[in-house]
Amino acid sequence: MSTPTDWTGADIVFLDCDSTMSRIEGIDELALRAGIDVAALTSRAMSGELPLHQVYRERLKLIQPGAEDFAWLAALYAETALPGVAETIAAIQGLGIRVCVISGGLLPSVQPFAVAMGVSSEDVFAVPYPLESDHPLEIACAHPLAANGGKPKVIAEVCARLHIKRSRRLLVGDGASDLEASSELGLFAGFGAVEVRPQVESEAAVFLRGPGLWAVALHAAGSGRLQELGECSPMVYEYAVSEAQTIL
Repeated sequence: MSTPTDWTGADIVFLDCDSTMSRIEGIDELALRAGIDVAALTSRAMSGELPLHQVYRERLKLIQPGAEDFAWLAALYAETALPGVAETIAAIQGLGIRVCVISGGLLPSVQPFAVAMGVSSEDVFAVPYPLESDHPLEIACAHPLAANGGKPKVIAEVCARLHIKRSRRLLVGDGASDLEASSELGLFAGFGAVEVRPQVESEAAVFLRGPGLWAVALHAAGSGRLQELGECSPMVYEYAVSEAQTIL
């Protein structure tokens, strides 16, 4: 699907983490590590079949992750990163565009992975799970990103603080919780390199099929900075053009 004609590029790019930057769903992996299978619950939540907050609490109650689990998952995210994640982030940042990660995953694992990929720690938005607290589960489940409607709320708050208008915001993600944020964006790009969610594929203004994250750079640059992208990051530009269904 081609980019909307009124899209000229981003001032900020939000990237989902699970099944977008990485091939895995982190909470599913934590569950398997604990000998539990919650993949069916996750899939139904990401497809919009079940309320996210309901699934979130149920999974965390079963898993009860600890510090070693979070460190293990952060390393697994890095091992399963999609092609071009770090290079694409660097290229987008080289155009003066802010890159953030916004995820319903757990902050103690998402944040170190995102930082390793080149994102500033202050630009990582995910669900806290403070092990020093007596009630980490309650804190996690009370966070906006642990429920439906959380991503548009967080995006609106972040962009209001940074004074970035809606028409200059891009989000890339695979799930129904990402699609929900469309009203707060200039462009929502659905992502299907890992998992194709039918609703996301049919309703996203742009749908990227991968196999990597390279093509995100084209949409971030938009028509206004496409030439600059090619000049400053020729490798990313070349891979992005080869990967994209439609060249801007």
